[in-house]
Amino acid sequence: MRKKSGKRSPRKGVEIEEIAERAESGEDVSAYFTGQHRAKQFVNVDFPLNLLRQIDAECQRLGVTRQAWIKMACDERIRQIESNLRQRRAS
Repeated sequence: MRKKSGKRSPRKGVEIEEIAERAESGEDVSAYFTGQHRAKQFVNVDFPLNLLRQIDAECQRLGVTRQAWIKMACDERIRQIESNLRQRRAS
């Protein structure tokens, strides 16, 4: 579990509700947003070494960073799930 400090930086995990409260109180919350107007939150993920080696090999093959590949893989999977759900609702 993480220790909580008095000050929070945008890189630390901050819930979207807290960001909203800060914005409502007039605080500048722009550091929590990308240029695409999407909130972001830092997370830690533990991977089995074998899976990490496979991810790194794919990253090298594609010429992307590990972080970029993980984001792409998650996005692809979410889109696949959403597509399957839409297909089930339509039938």
